[in-house]
Amino acid sequence: MRNEKRWMVLGFVLTLVAAGCSGQPGPADLAPSPEPGVVRTEVTPAVTDIVLLESFPVQVRLIVQGELPNPCSRLGWYVKPGDDQGRIELALYADQTTDAACIQVVAEYSEPIPIGAFEHGSFVVFVNGQLVEEFTLP
Repeated sequence: MRNEKRWMVLGFVLTLVAAGCSGQPGPADLAPSPEPGVVRTEVTPAVTDIVLLESFPVQVRLIVQGELPNPCSRLGWYVKPGDDQGRIELALYADQTTDAACIQVVAEYSEPIPIGAFEHGSFVVFVNGQLVEEFTLP
């Protein structure tokens, strides 16, 4: 009887773990798949800032700054347009070809990323699933 309970508990725990691993897609899944022969890694910006351009509708840029794993990596991003909740999601990543020989030192980047044009509302910006900025347009 005791072994049966252990097996039931173990089966329940394994079911929960499997369900947790197959849940929502991650932030990098927002972006299109890389080409064959390219390795994609998620990039976390060290600094972010919102810039509102003087236009109508207001054009919004997210400035991201940080470090790429090496100088051969190319910074890439995909912006999922804002939803009715004002949530804007951005996948930020680095692509590098697998056949490139590259010195292993970090490379700094600073990039203004256009995230949309808006007339009014409150918005929150997420980069790779992490809240980084908020802004409101009257």
